Order: sequence, then structure tokens, then C-alpha cells
Amino acid sequence: MGHTGSLVFALSRNSINSKEIIMHKSLTRRLEAQSQKGKKVFFKSKRNDNIELVGEVVDEVYVIFVDYKHMIQKIRFAEGQSWDAKSKFFYRFGYYTYDKNYKNIKWGQYTPSIREKDLRILLRMARRKGWKIF
Repeated sequence: MGHTGSLVFALSRNSINSKEIIMHKSLTRRLEAQSQKGKKVFFKSKRNDNIELVGEVVDEVYVIFVDYKHMIQKIRFAEGQSWDAKSKFFYRFGYYTYDKNYKNIKWGQYTPSIREKDLRILLRMARRKGWKIF
């Protein structure tokens, strides 16, 4: 499915300053369909380069902006895995996006992961600073 020019993007007339870019519906649907829910999560160890199972994606939330699907994944630690011996879950921020030709969708290669406890702390700190994201 190759899309070029006006088939890929259009300017919205109802958007702020009339400059918000809207992606073609078929491309948006393909992007929305991307998910890792139910998939195993592996990390490469920095100590010995081994690939280790750390958990499984149990849920996701996302927003689509232009040609990116930004998401937070809730990941359940695998049996015997935890970063602090208490946490059952950790969270990974990530995204999907199209390649430059809008043919293939790619997972963002470098995505931060954070323990539940630390995510709560960061969000609480942002709220206390008055960030208008809550």
C-alpha cells in the first residue's frame, strides 16, 4: 500500500491555527492495529549480553499524533523477575511509526522502562510542579 502526497496527509481546517496534520484514514487504521499486548518482553543484559525474559505486556494505552502511535505498556514481570523484589509490574513508554515510504510500521527501538513505584513518584512530582497534564 503506497501512499504519496495528498493521500498521506491533509491539513485540518478546524484545527488550531489550521496547521494540524491529519493522516489518511487507512494509514491511521493500520497504525492503531499495532499492539504488543500478550507478547513476551525480553531485555539484553548489560553484564553478559544474554537475552532475558523479563515479562509480558498485559495492557496498553495510546494516542495517535500524526504518524506516531505513542503508548504506555503495562508489563507483568515474569516468574522470578523483579527490579526490587516487590514490584509485579513495570511500565514501558514507546511508539510505533511508519518508515519514510509509509509502507512498513516500526516499533521505536529505544524506549524507557520504569517501575510502578518510580512512575508514581515522577507523576506526583510533575503534579506538584503544576504541570497541566493531569
